[in-house]
Amino acid sequence: MFDIKVVLTKNVLLGAIAMAPCLYITPASAQESILTPVLSTASNFRDLAGISASNGGTGFVNTTSNSGVMRTGVFYRTDALNNLNNADWTTLSALHIGRDIDLRTPDEIYGPPAAQDVVPKGATWTNINILGTQAGAPLPFWGTPADAVSFMQTGYQAFVSDPVQKNGFRTVLLTLANDAGPDLWHCASGKDRTGWTAVLLQSIAGVPEATIMRDYLATNSYTSEILSTNKKYLLSVHPGWDPETIDALLGVESSYLQAGLDQVIASYGSMSAYLTQGLGLTQADLYVLRAKMVYYLELPGQSGFVGNAASGAAFLNALQNSPLSGHYTDYNYYLQSAVDQGTLGGVQTRVGGQVYADAASFLLRQPQRLDEAITPYTIGRDLPQGQTRIWMAGNGDNFSTSGHDGISGSTENSGGSIIGATYRVSSRASATMGLGYNWGAVESADADATVNTVLATFGGRYGFSALDAGPFIEGRADVGWVDYESERDLGGGLGVATGSTTGSVYSGQVRIGNAIRLIPLTITPQVGVRVTGVSLDGFNEGDSDLALSVHGIDETFFNLLADVDFSLDPKQMGGWTIIPVVTVGYERLLGDPQVEGTATLYGYTVSQKSAYDSQDLVKASVGLSAEQGAFTVKGRVSGVITEEANSSGISGLLSLAYSF
Repeated sequence: MFDIKVVLTKNVLLGAIAMAPCLYITPASAQESILTPVLSTASNFRDLAGISASNGGTGFVNTTSNSGVMRTGVFYRTDALNNLNNADWTTLSALHIGRDIDLRTPDEIYGPPAAQDVVPKGATWTNINILGTQAGAPLPFWGTPADAVSFMQTGYQAFVSDPVQKNGFRTVLLTLANDAGPDLWHCASGKDRTGWTAVLLQSIAGVPEATIMRDYLATNSYTSEILSTNKKYLLSVHPGWDPETIDALLGVESSYLQAGLDQVIASYGSMSAYLTQGLGLTQADLYVLRAKMVYYLELPGQSGFVGNAASGAAFLNALQNSPLSGHYTDYNYYLQSAVDQGTLGGVQTRVGGQVYADAASFLLRQPQRLDEAITPYTIGRDLPQGQTRIWMAGNGDNFSTSGHDGISGSTENSGGSIIGATYRVSSRASATMGLGYNWGAVESADADATVNTVLATFGGRYGFSALDAGPFIEGRADVGWVDYESERDLGGGLGVATGSTTGSVYSGQVRIGNAIRLIPLTITPQVGVRVTGVSLDGFNEGDSDLALSVHGIDETFFNLLADVDFSLDPKQMGGWTIIPVVTVGYERLLGDPQVEGTATLYGYTVSQKSAYDSQDLVKASVGLSAEQGAFTVKGRVSGVITEEANSSGISGLLSLAYSF
């Protein structure tokens, strides 16, 4: 079974009849028009993405399964380019075609008559001889129409059953899969070998069978004028030939393609099995080809996602237009398999790096933890003027926020110690300073971040009548140097993205209060304001296709504070003086409580918000102080909870002090 290149002339007629045939072998939008240029000297040139309305198509790109649409400008099919004129050569060259794949036999290319391609500028000419022979058998123009149809159908069956031809089509598809730029392929008339190649690609893309058949038959429309000219010429030279036989051999019929498709089922059971078992393509090969050809307007479940999950899904969608798509990458395999399976597998919640925002949120609430360690020593009571108390406090904390609104839950664990000194400046004033280290571990969206902070703090208290009684004012400033490291398990075979950066955290607060003596306890209400800021430098992740370029985070929070301490009068127990303390407090964040982090990859941006999103925080603690001479031991257990109980935590503190 063979086809011949149009136009035939008297001098080339016999050679052309003996030629082997061309055996059948951007984000896109569903409303993207087919604007493929028309070539006067290669009439069957067209974009694989769809057929113009004038040639029986819709005029728009073809749709595929799973909400996909064909991409234009990726793959082109055509008839031989040996007659290409300068205007058409210029038009083709403007399409930046990287490879011209010639499916013809040597005799078809080198003749006689010679019919070598006029290769577009910048393109590489590659010959993949589908038939594997020097020349093909002559077309049976002298036979009956039934003979011609049978001849063509047998040729299509050979596409599927002949080992040499199968290897040829395998080579074509692998070449297309591995090439970076737009490619075209052709045989002689661009209908049989070229047509079967197009059918394989459209099947891989998920184009409906009816559309595949329609596009296949469009050859009769694209080449109608030249076929009519050839037919008239053949009949003028051979008036005894049957016009229907000529039509059957120069054009295409649905039965030809159907013969090949039926052979696929008979030999392999399905097109998928033919591609993998018959042609030996891997799933990765098929996924690369499909990604080159198809853009999915919506990924599985995408319309139902909200919050960080929606942002992550949109990011995965956008990356279809990045260098990760249409190549042998982990991302490409993941996304195409996700489309097949109908689920993104949770990657939409992990891809954006929520843990960065959660880590920043953790740091912004770090001064609250410092309060528990430092506050018991800011008063400096029981210190004679001019004396100092050295103290060391160790604390541990667990805090969690439940997942909500498409945002994954987070868990924070921290522990650290601080060494400080409180100096009694006068009967009304004291000063406190300290240095410490805090280790933090933040987990969210299958990511782990370690946040280590070296801290310095300085503060003071002034009593308007006395240091530990009556109205007072106190203030404190904290600064920390942050070291950040994270690992994000992306799932879906995408590996673990790792990264690290540094930054700083700072805060300042002022409180006013009144220590009211009501035997047998002292009640100390106080109100204040705290300003906290965090700055984390941007950084680049590694070790994964979806490793992000993470933007820096700079956030400042303003909190209103209100606390009441209930301190019982000291009690003697043996040689120890015991003082129980109960504290309840409330914090109100002014502004949006969520931290937002952003990152980019190949120019596409993804944003994620922290799990913590509460403006109101209620806290309570129970503490006990035991003093013996110059030594003091303090312990405290605290709990915090937010509005609607989205977040809660518990912490413990143990400290030792010595006065001199």
